Amino acid sequence: MKNIISSIFSHEIKNSLATIKFGLDMFIKYDIDKDELKKTSKELLQTITNTIEILDEYINFIKFQFSKKLKYENINLKELFDEIKTDLTPFAESKGVDIYIQKTDITILSNRFWLKRAIYNICFNGIKYNKRSGSLNIKIEPSLWGIYLSISDTGIGIDRKKLKSIFNYFEQIDENSKGFGIGLALSKSVVESIGGKINVKSNENIGSEFILYLPNKPKDITIKKLVSGVVASSVLLFLGISYFPIYSQNYEISKNGGYITYKLEDGSVLKFEQNSKYSLNLNKNLYNTKYTIDTEIFKGAMTLKAIQNKAKINVENMNFQNLGTDFEISKDENIRVGVFDGKVKGDKILLKKQQGVVVTKNGLKKVKLLDKVKNLKITDNILSFEDNKKAVKYQILISKNSNFSKIENSFYTTKTNIELKLDSDTIYYIKVFGYDENLLPSMPNVVSFVNLTHYKLALQLESKNNFNEAFLELQNSVSTIKNYSSLPYYELSKLYFKNKNYSQSIKLIKKALDIKKELKYYKLLSDNYIILKQFDKLDLIIDKVLKEYPNDLELLYYKAIILKTKNQLKQAQKILFKLLQLYPTNQKANLLMSEILEALGDKKLSNYYKRLGNNGNK
Repeated sequence: MKNIISSIFSHEIKNSLATIKFGLDMFIKYDIDKDELKKTSKELLQTITNTIEILDEYINFIKFQFSKKLKYENINLKELFDEIKTDLTPFAESKGVDIYIQKTDITILSNRFWLKRAIYNICFNGIKYNKRSGSLNIKIEPSLWGIYLSISDTGIGIDRKKLKSIFNYFEQIDENSKGFGIGLALSKSVVESIGGKINVKSNENIGSEFILYLPNKPKDITIKKLVSGVVASSVLLFLGISYFPIYSQNYEISKNGGYITYKLEDGSVLKFEQNSKYSLNLNKNLYNTKYTIDTEIFKGAMTLKAIQNKAKINVENMNFQNLGTDFEISKDENIRVGVFDGKVKGDKILLKKQQGVVVTKNGLKKVKLLDKVKNLKITDNILSFEDNKKAVKYQILISKNSNFSKIENSFYTTKTNIELKLDSDTIYYIKVFGYDENLLPSMPNVVSFVNLTHYKLALQLESKNNFNEAFLELQNSVSTIKNYSSLPYYELSKLYFKNKNYSQSIKLIKKALDIKKELKYYKLLSDNYIILKQFDKLDLIIDKVLKEYPNDLELLYYKAIILKTKNQLKQAQKILFKLLQLYPTNQKANLLMSEILEALGDKKLSNYYKRLGNNGNK
């Protein structure tokens, strides 16, 4: 790998020297006017400056690569940043950039030379690619385990396509830059060599922010191993080999119910409690055949459901790895891991399904997770389950997604009967955990149910003749219920029918029928078609439904009406005879029979059925 770096470096230096030689040859061989001489001299001076920058990057790379181990010392960050500001001030003034540093008197254990170089490189880029009259801002935030360092600028930003590879060797922020592309890669190597993390976020034409996490206690790692690994992956990318997972995964992020949820491109779901502090590295290969998840938790809790892909979680220098596993990790003064499915391998432990571990200052404690809560059910929006005497508390997660990719609400409780106050008429999934004395979660149990709060309220309002308010509640219900229940569509269709808005009534009752085939839905649709005199559509429905309900009064009556409109009076008469044998006093059937008999010329019998119809019951 060193030879590849060297050959590329040599190529860059040769190109630069060739440009300088060509310019000097022009000065000697040709008469050049004053303006052209000035212009060419400026270009050659810039080439020389770029060549020095390339050489400086390469020398630093070689020095870093051949270090055996980093030597650590106590470093006052205020003093370190003052030095960096002093070094960069002439360059910043030439670019018209102001440097602002949050003065924080913090001391950490690290390697002074290389930490300064790593931060310097990032600051240098923040000035180099900044706008005139822009600024470079440095902020420090201490934490229990280390510090967070933010270096932000008001510059040109980084193209989104380059964000995923900006820390690779040979990668440059600006394509027109003549640098060697080692600076940020070297910064990343240094930060990671002491057990830290580095991330970047950027908006084009607004600026970039580099966020560094530096631990209080750095790792003891050989530089040769680190750099060779970083260089190897970068060179593979440089040469166009894209089988390895070095591209960023796409993901959706949501913040609800006290959780920050990442739904990853590979189908995995990561959830962090909102007060958690963590870093993420989510990769894939070019062919979307291999995905990786690399996470570090500094504080808080996370759950992960990985879909057939590797995940690596680091917590306070302890590594946990899995393949296709559903588990939870939390970090406060202790570390806790509970495995719900698959296996998790730690540095010193292997955890299988329904196993957990608590890591304290005194060592590891491996335990069996509690069984999932029993008799989990929901009745009238009351969630209930059997109390587990070994559980000190319970956690309730509420989601509209079966994979809990978005949490609507979450809370802890000691109760086993909880009233659920839910806003939407839709399906909800409720996941319940019990926590033992070690604060390890039990195996999860999930129950689902369709919430119809607005629909039920509409029924109550209708019973009190408050139809306008009922109408609003039903509109609210159908806006969220989707295909989970037909009831709100049917009830709203009835109100539209009552208000003679037949087109909307038909639309809604058809939606109800798409969800569930109910006889009363077909009858309401038929009532709409009869009023609109759409008898052809009515005929198609009635023939279909009569096969299942051949003796239904209303279906037979509808069929007789259809036959009458087609002037098939004898067939209509036969249908009505059948209907009246089943229901002799039906008013509508007797009156329709009277009309048909009169049309057939039998007035005496027509008058008989007319009297029955006028005296009969509906």
